[in-house]
Amino acid sequence: MNILLSPPAAFIITLLFLIFVSELLAPLAPTPKTAPGSGKNKPYGCGEEVSEQRVNPDYQGFFPFAIFFTLLHVAALMVATWSFNPISAGIGLVIGYLTAVAIILAILFVG
Repeated sequence: MNILLSPPAAFIITLLFLIFVSELLAPLAPTPKTAPGSGKNKPYGCGEEVSEQRVNPDYQGFFPFAIFFTLLHVAALMVATWSFNPISAGIGLVIGYLTAVAIILAILFVG
């Protein structure tokens, strides 16, 4: 009986139950009442017709900062939770980790 309390089994049971309830209640859901060609799904902005052109933003400049943010926060978490007792962790390991983070960040922004 303890198998039912394990997270994967509980997730699967809950998922199956929710799928069942969703299918059971699907006939009660409202149906959309839009006439074909009514323009309800066309883009609109402040009374002007918006062309169908879409702008594709370039995220090339964003990714280095996202990696920088992630790396520094993971490094801060690692250093903050590391034991600075030389017998258990060793200060050399901490210095090595911080050196590796510094090298990765240098490659990220210089290279």
